[in-house]
Amino acid sequence: MKYKTSDVFGVRSQLIESYIERPSVDELFSAALQDKNQVIVYGSSKQGKTSLTLKHLAPDGYVKVECSPQTQAIDIYRSILRQSNITYFESDTQGLSFEIASNINAGVKVKVPFVGEASLGAGTGDKQTKTNTSKELYIEYNLELAQDVSELLRKKGIEKFIVLENFHYLSPEVQERLAYDLRVFQDLGVIFIVLGIWREANRLVQFNGDLLDRVTEVPVEPWLNEDFARVIEKGSKLLNVDFTFIQEKLIKSSFDSVGVVQELCKQCCIAAGVKETSDITITITDDNLLSALETKAGEYGGRHIRNFESFVDIARKTSNQSGKPSLAFPFYFIQLLLKTDLDNIEQGLSRSTLLEGVRKVHHRPEDVRSGDLGAFLHNITQHQINKRIQPPFVDYDRGSKLLKIIDSSLYFFLRHCDREAILADIPHPILDFSDDLLTDLDEPEPATR
Repeated sequence: MKYKTSDVFGVRSQLIESYIERPSVDELFSAALQDKNQVIVYGSSKQGKTSLTLKHLAPDGYVKVECSPQTQAIDIYRSILRQSNITYFESDTQGLSFEIASNINAGVKVKVPFVGEASLGAGTGDKQTKTNTSKELYIEYNLELAQDVSELLRKKGIEKFIVLENFHYLSPEVQERLAYDLRVFQDLGVIFIVLGIWREANRLVQFNGDLLDRVTEVPVEPWLNEDFARVIEKGSKLLNVDFTFIQEKLIKSSFDSVGVVQELCKQCCIAAGVKETSDITITITDDNLLSALETKAGEYGGRHIRNFESFVDIARKTSNQSGKPSLAFPFYFIQLLLKTDLDNIEQGLSRSTLLEGVRKVHHRPEDVRSGDLGAFLHNITQHQINKRIQPPFVDYDRGSKLLKIIDSSLYFFLRHCDREAILADIPHPILDFSDDLLTDLDEPEPATR
């Protein structure tokens, strides 16, 4: 049987043919589905969260909802009902706008059909006929309430898993709301599988401590070198290629990211002219790997540079609401990221380390306070979402007070890029404004009559 290279290696939304099962992850996930706890799958981007669900869930065994920064809890519940073929219409008495979150009493009439509700008899002489009639009963349900949504699913006999993709895109308020609703759903037998890009445990438990022991968390990291070797071996057999001579270099270049391994393998095969299963064994060479590294460095580089530029708000602001000059934390954070040794970044940067580092490079170090930096770090994920940085590349763990990279391709990029050149191209939002201000002050005032 012949396979296309893109079906065997690479990153995509469908299950890849070189997927391997890891006992520490796959068995934990399978057991979680049986335990009827809510399931939280988390880890850096492109580390196998979606593939894990595709491997273990039947296509007709789940409903998937894609989350976005604009998604509200009620949008998720409406999507679940639509995908479950539950028809409903909104009540005329719910108010001017069903979208208003404060309208907690808003109702939605849900159409629930009952067949054979009544029987009518008619007699003519010695003959009698009976006619069954169908009656539709309209009941008021509030789609803002997890219990009402659960009742609807139970009435229709829906027992599918609910997969929430990209949970990290939701606003903190919606995440907190869902953390409380998950507790209700779990009691009523509706099981959610939450996929999120973060690296610390107990993210949702921080919102609702009552979820403790009611959720099973499945971290998809770390990936071990032997795992990568198994991925390459499985894909090599399907395509009839040999990575033996460059396998160790390829794995080392991936920086513990299965997504990078997959992409480098695909690009190596393409460079070797392998677009599908080869009739003869093709050896992957150093030149093929070099070509793959250059290709991915270019692709990752363009995206990450744009992310850095978006992260640094170059809109010229000189004051905040308090009237004090801006501290430009986004700029100095990127500067620190590009100057810090990558080995230290991989371990995570503590809040105290970040504070010390920012003060060293800041133009007003005496004004950099721990509280201001803390506020910036607490909102760093939302800042990236607001800047349309998808997926976010860093995340701050409030529990351990560590900042961690969560875009697995960023390590690869930082290893291969000229960090000083990138930093030189990012405009300083404060100093650039100061230069313009000085230029304006030096210009002569227009003559007055």
